[in-house]
Amino acid sequence: MQKKRGFTLIELMVVLAIAAILVTLAAPSFSRMIKSNSMASGVNTFMSDLRYARSEAVRLGGGVVMCRSDYPEAASPACGSGTGTDSKGWISGWIIYQDLNTNGSVDASEPLLRVQARNKLIDSVLESGASSSTKFRFTGTGRLADNGGATQLTFGGSDFDSDLKRVVCVSLGGRARIAGNGSTSCGTGNE
Repeated sequence: MQKKRGFTLIELMVVLAIAAILVTLAAPSFSRMIKSNSMASGVNTFMSDLRYARSEAVRLGGGVVMCRSDYPEAASPACGSGTGTDSKGWISGWIIYQDLNTNGSVDASEPLLRVQARNKLIDSVLESGASSSTKFRFTGTGRLADNGGATQLTFGGSDFDSDLKRVVCVSLGGRARIAGNGSTSCGTGNE
């Protein structure tokens, strides 16, 4: 006679109980990781587009603008105050265009270089610094034009812990960087 092998019902229930406890302990960390990755993705998209605008200004000899747009997906998007349907500033979206006549607004004859729709992962951007950051206009040398000083943008959301927020620092030289994780300001060196 052969001995039968297998799990008893009690053994199976003990294993399931241990697995449930482990999942309960891991779920908050997993949720935090998802939030952190969402924040990083949104900020990296913004930084990538800001660097793209700067490099295009150098390549084209100046006159490239990255501005926030209330309705970036409209047939003819325009720069705006960021007070569109979502009233979220940079979170409403942005456009990058070549400002051929340097008037600071998109004209029909000026090429759109890139359009970014509303970012649903991040729901707030706090602006501070010496300049209004409704737009960044780059010269042919990659420097910012028409800005009174360095700009700081703090990306966050209502359900993000303060250490998940990211601070983007834009210097007068047009260089953008992300302040260290958990940092609440650009500190020195952003001039």
